[in-house]
Amino acid sequence: MTSIGSTDYLAKDGRAYITINRPEKKNAMTSAMLDELMRAYDRAEADDDVRVVILQGGGDDFSTGHDLAEVGKEYGETTVDEKGRVRKPSQRARLLYDQNYIGRFQRIFNFLKPTLSLVKGYCLGGGLYLTEASDLVIAADNAKMGHPEQVLGLSGAAYFAAWEMVNMGPRKARELLLLAEIWDAQTALDNGMVNKVVPLDQLEEAGEEWAERIVRLPRDGIVMGKAATNLAMESLGIQSQFAYGHILHTLATNVRYESDEYNFMKQRRDKGVKASHHDREKHYSEDQK
Repeated sequence: MTSIGSTDYLAKDGRAYITINRPEKKNAMTSAMLDELMRAYDRAEADDDVRVVILQGGGDDFSTGHDLAEVGKEYGETTVDEKGRVRKPSQRARLLYDQNYIGRFQRIFNFLKPTLSLVKGYCLGGGLYLTEASDLVIAADNAKMGHPEQVLGLSGAAYFAAWEMVNMGPRKARELLLLAEIWDAQTALDNGMVNKVVPLDQLEEAGEEWAERIVRLPRDGIVMGKAATNLAMESLGIQSQFAYGHILHTLATNVRYESDEYNFMKQRRDKGVKASHHDREKHYSEDQK
């Protein structure tokens, strides 16, 4: 096994095991970690002996998504001009960042070989995008999946909205996104977010069983089957989400907060990531009156 920063990589028996390895932060991913992840996928795609990629999280969780310490700062810091006026990052800088960001998930979505995600514990935000970009998903019975980041101001502008609407129907997709719900494993299964749910202690075994069935297929057959799948996705219009997703994200992250609305970015600046995260959960809780 080799490590690429916080990503572990192991290739054997026709499989490439890619592990997000930052368990002390529940595998929350920085931009640098996402770049490391892409290098692991590049490596697997270039290896002719690899016929399937197995993506998993180290420790107790799959991934809680993008590291909140970076959220709101990904476009760069505000600057002050010669007249003392505060200037936000430009639209061109924002669009470039978001285009590169969504390109990582598109990279997995269009990967030439089958991809399988093994989900346990939390699988949120960007972590959920990784599974949605995968061909197959097996979840442990303790999995918790959703898009709680929607309450940060995105309110439905998801990178995989097209896939979610085709997969689970517009109503359930809007419920997942607009209400920022976190679904348990059975609810995720009922709504087509995962293929199968197994007890936690059987997750790796279930992954190995499916991987073995895939690696016995001919190499050319595997990649041609995936290419045909990608064409089918394009004919259904799902691929269009990668053309508009970054534009919607740039717009959605530029919302104006009114004085009576919860502003996570401001609270994080004043209280820090952990305290502001708890305040956010409390503010949007069902018990909040």
